[in-house]
Amino acid sequence: MKNKGVLVGLFFLGLIFTHGCSPAEEKLSQELNEQVMSLHDKLMPQTEQIVQLKGTLDSLSYGKDSTHVKRLIQSLDKADQSMMDWMHQFSVDSLEKLDVKAKVIYLGKQLGQLKHVEAITDSSLSAAKKYVQ
Repeated sequence: MKNKGVLVGLFFLGLIFTHGCSPAEEKLSQELNEQVMSLHDKLMPQTEQIVQLKGTLDSLSYGKDSTHVKRLIQSLDKADQSMMDWMHQFSVDSLEKLDVKAKVIYLGKQLGQLKHVEAITDSSLSAAKKYVQ
């Protein structure tokens, strides 16, 4: 299903570059913005889970599996830091100043970056939860 959205986005992106600014561009810009914000809103509660799991794992980091536990903590740290890095570089204010074509390009890149953060977050949370259970 995610691939379908990417394909639709690419289709609209192609239309933009061949036909100039249009209502389709505006719609694509709005859709990309909604996708970015939706993914952000999905990932934010997961950062809370990361903090909780790190606390649980920290108490286990001196046991027989200490090396494995420390790797899990590092993975969770990487996921958390990736989200923080993305949020610090994302600029809603500058988005308002961009023309529609630039918005589409910017939001497309942001969506790609957030999907990468999502993959890192999902895999690290999954591994940590599996270990803790």
